[in-house]
Amino acid sequence: MRRKKIFRFFDKYLGIPVLILFALLTRKKRRLPIENIQNILFIKLAAIGDAILLIPTLRKIKQSFPDTLITFMCSDINRSIIEEIPYVDKIINCEVYDFLKNPFKFIRFIRELRKTKYEVLIDAGQWERINSLITLFARKDYSIGFKTKGQWKHIVNDSVVEHSRTKHELENFTDLMIPLGIIPAGSKLSFDELQLEFFLTKEDRKFRDNFWKENKLKDRTVICLHPGCGENGKPREWDVENYIQLGKRLHEFDNNILILITGTKLEGHICNTLYEGIKDFAINTSGQYTLNQTAALVERSLLMVCSNTGILHITTCVGTKTIGLHGPTNPQKWGAYHRNAIVVQSDKFCSPCLYLGHDYGCTHPTCMLHITVDEVYMAVRKALQPEFFKNKLININ
Repeated sequence: MRRKKIFRFFDKYLGIPVLILFALLTRKKRRLPIENIQNILFIKLAAIGDAILLIPTLRKIKQSFPDTLITFMCSDINRSIIEEIPYVDKIINCEVYDFLKNPFKFIRFIRELRKTKYEVLIDAGQWERINSLITLFARKDYSIGFKTKGQWKHIVNDSVVEHSRTKHELENFTDLMIPLGIIPAGSKLSFDELQLEFFLTKEDRKFRDNFWKENKLKDRTVICLHPGCGENGKPREWDVENYIQLGKRLHEFDNNILILITGTKLEGHICNTLYEGIKDFAINTSGQYTLNQTAALVERSLLMVCSNTGILHITTCVGTKTIGLHGPTNPQKWGAYHRNAIVVQSDKFCSPCLYLGHDYGCTHPTCMLHITVDEVYMAVRKALQPEFFKNKLININ
């Protein structure tokens, strides 16, 4: 958390003047080499959710330029996702936080990057000036990136795309294809063309089948609870005690329900607390399996309840119904991109407030406290028995 704050401080207060200076010294008008695109470089250094939302864009570009080599510059934060995307031919891992400790590492990184010439560079970052610095120094014929209000990162690009506060982020990413002529300006791809996907292997599903067999889950109603929101998502988390109460009420309603707790190693303390509260009818998988293995378990499950974090989009990819809990985040922009997604939104007057992922409207957001266990329990009941709620009033126990 601390290193991210330091990075954002330097990225903003040092990055903007450096960008303006270099842009003035190096700016020149370039033409898109549409007839001879052999190498495309994508830059997106975070995060897991954003990497997943980029999949339809990468898929469409690969379909439009099947013989073009697509290189993706990522970081340790989202590399696990990028490695699984078949539309990416090559990966460059950028250890961005090391640049703060040793600026000479950035120089060596750029020197290595410049060994390859890219016809097109696409910066998919919404605010990160480090992406723009990399764009400046990379060998390329043409660069495309977002123009995000107040960020100043667009000044280094040959073609800029307005970053919208109101569009779903997946649709913002697809707009980066407009300068390439893949989609016309002002239009959008169909909902089916924008569908997410996750690339599970036979081994992942074999692991899932063995897990189901070993834990005797064949006839159980498996519901996933994912209480964490990663290293930087504390304001988006629903209190773990709420998850405990939700789990207990669901089991009281139907003792055939089994709670599958998912989470990363960083979220282990939250998941362990949840498990201790409902361990008689729960399995805790946090930090034990790979991302793909976890996704395979979620795919077999009936339902996922979580806040707005990477697992929300992974669940959408594998086709499992999601109940997304939104406080500072706007579900129209960051929610699960699926027709069957269920939204529970905080009723606090200032919710949602989050735009770029870190610009919260207050120092200590309390909007998640406004989401009650009753609301989420009702949403789960409706998801489990939608036909029962169509024309009937239910007395919730």
